[in-house]
Amino acid sequence: MGTVTPTAKHLLEKAVKQSGRRSTVQLPAEFARVAKAGQPSTPLSRLFSEGEVAFKVYLTLVLLTRKDPHELYRVIPDHYWAELLGYEELNPADPIAGPGTRRVKRAMKALEKRGAPDENGWITRTPERGRGFKFTVVHLPEPKQAPYITIPIELWSKGWICVMSARALYVYLCLRLVLAGREDSVGAHVSASDRKDFLVKDDTWQRGMKELEALRLARSEITRVAEDRWTSDLRERKVYYLNSDYLKSTNSWD
Repeated sequence: MGTVTPTAKHLLEKAVKQSGRRSTVQLPAEFARVAKAGQPSTPLSRLFSEGEVAFKVYLTLVLLTRKDPHELYRVIPDHYWAELLGYEELNPADPIAGPGTRRVKRAMKALEKRGAPDENGWITRTPERGRGFKFTVVHLPEPKQAPYITIPIELWSKGWICVMSARALYVYLCLRLVLAGREDSVGAHVSASDRKDFLVKDDTWQRGMKELEALRLARSEITRVAEDRWTSDLRERKVYYLNSDYLKSTNSWD
């Protein structure tokens, strides 16, 4: 995970303003959930497998490329992403890139490789001598009907993307779909079958949820419900809730 450095705070707030987005980034349900039985992966599961840095860089590029043809015209060097996501804090007087920038370079190569989500990869970059790269970002089709994943822009402007691990971010996006359109006070059970549709391993789910609860971005509780309407026997179910109001109103560094 990164940390919310002073530079990261500044760059994240600036990125949200430059994105032109007012409230959310929307992704279709099939970004996270399988569309048919036997589907080996989803965009979300593939991003998770590419590692935390690639996962966060891609989501941030989607934030920044709102309109077709989803191009980022500003020429941006790799160390920008390392500083924006809190992996590095360069000394302005002697800005020598370090381990954080090297992690970004590896992430960019992973995002460019052929085969995910299509033959051309997640992104294409055009090098500009001495200045970095111009980006074109592959977006999945815009959601045409609910439910869909809505990611609050405060994930970036409040610095949460820096302090969440890849596991926590995976689980968070799944919960955003499961709980789409619900108030924070309304939860939902996520069954083993549901998790299978998200292609998320039990260990990833449990550890990611534990992190979200520690960050106060989600919560869960055990309830007792009747097996069915023909019996009074009760069984335990875990119900999950998002704390979206907290995410939107609280800085991650507070």
